[in-house]
Parts: sequence; structure tokens; C-alpha cells
Amino acid sequence: MRLLVLLLLALVSARGFPERRAEKTQALQARKEPKVREVQRDCKGKCATSIAQKAAAEAKAAQAAQNAAGAQAAHMVKTQLAEKALQAAKAAEAALAGKQAVVEQLQQEVKEAEAVVAENTAAVHQQQGTVNAAVEAAQQATAQHKLLVQATQLAAQLEKSVHCVLEKTKYGLQEKCHNLSEARARLAQLQHKLQCACAECSATKQAAHCACEAARAACGNARRKKHIIKHNAIASKQDKQGR
Repeated sequence: MRLLVLLLLALVSARGFPERRAEKTQALQARKEPKVREVQRDCKGKCATSIAQKAAAEAKAAQAAQNAAGAQAAHMVKTQLAEKALQAAKAAEAALAGKQAVVEQLQQEVKEAEAVVAENTAAVHQQQGTVNAAVEAAQQATAQHKLLVQATQLAAQLEKSVHCVLEKTKYGLQEKCHNLSEARARLAQLQHKLQCACAECSATKQAAHCACEAARAACGNARRKKHIIKHNAIASKQDKQGR
């Protein structure tokens, strides 16, 4: 029976110690290199989980062997089994520490990723606000451009109308100038005719005045002559009667 126990202990020792050394090495590497690639981290996590499971199985096996040995095993065998169980527990704790380090590292990376997401979200919102402002400015510019195009069209129509009015006004001015020139020429002609008529009228008036004076003088002379003739006739008649 003692020989069976010794063979069991040897088997457990042969299986347990290399795995615990590998587990401790992996835990130290996990602590020294917290930022590894995702594939390596998953692989190491699976290895640590497998090591922990094997260590727990070995601890249970050691405990069962210790209980089975009971009084048959020596105190040294029980102590060795207890030490092996303790080493297996330490290996499990080391694996747990490695897992906790991985979890902490993942939590830290998650926080960093969340911070990056929040920063990018804020940048996206800010850029979206900038895009919205640019769209609004573009719409306002388009509306102003339409207004300017309409204003330009109205200005072109107004210019065309003004040019038409200007041409008509120029034509009207030329016509008025021609009419004024003709009116001035007619006025000058009429003024000349009026001057000539006035001169003729003055001469005619003078001639008429002279004719009237001569007629009055002739009439006076005729009356005097008639009176003299009548007086002479009366005197002659009286002389004849006196004889």
C-alpha cells in the first residue's frame, strides 16, 4: 500500500511541477507585457485557465490521496501531500492573478477605447455641426445668388427700357429742337414783316396826315374863294342896283 502511495506521489510530482513552472512563467510574462496582441492574449488566457483547472484537479487528487492514505501513510507523506496541495493552490492563485491582470488590462483598454469613442463621437458631432452650418450658408448663398440673378435680370430689363426711353427722348428732343428752329425762323420772318409793315404803316400814316392837311387846306381855300366870290357877287349886284 505504501508503495502505491509513493508511486501516486511521484506521478503527481512529475505532472505538477513543470506545469506550475510554466504557469509562473506565463504569469510573470503577463505582468511584464500587459499590452500584447489579442490573439496571444486569448491563447494565454486559455492556457492559464487550463493550468488553473489542472492545478485544482491535482489539489483534489492530492486531498483524496491524503484521505485514502489515512493512517496507512506516514506523517511525511501527509506533509508532502499538503505541500503539493498548497503549491497547487499557489499555482491556481498565480493563474488567477494572471487572469485578473488580463481582466484589468482589458478593462483599461476598454476605458481607453470608450474615451476614444467619446472623443470621436464629439468630433463627429462637431463636424456635423460644421457641415450643417456650411449647408445653411450654402443655402443662403444660393438664395442670395438667385436674388442677384433676378436683380440682374430686372436691371437688364430696366436698362433696356431706359435706353428705349432715352432714344425716344433724344428723338423727341431733336424734333423739339427742329420745331424750335422753325419757330424761331418764322418769328424772325414775322418780326421782319411786322417791321416792314410798321414802317409802311408809319409812312402811310404820314402820307394820310399830309393828305388830310392838304385836304383841309384845300377845303379852307375853297370856302374862302366861295365866300369871296359870293361877296363879290353881292357887291356887284348892289352896285348894279345903285346905278
